[in-house]
Amino acid sequence: MNYSAQKSALTRAVNSGSQEAVLAACQQAVAEWDQPGNYWPDDWSRWQRALADTYPIFQAPDLQSL
Repeated sequence: MNYSAQKSALTRAVNSGSQEAVLAACQQAVAEWDQPGNYWPDDWSRWQRALADTYPIFQAPDLQSL
């Protein structure tokens, strides 16, 4: 999946209002970024903020631990 598809998947998950959907979109993106030859995008924090916004304060998982 390319970067714009990952961004679109995250946007759809956020708009759904589902914590599980946001977590799944973030897990999928991180799994792809961690593949050999791939890299984390400069705005990786967009995914971390999406996680933080769907969990109670200070309870969101760290994106790097997914």
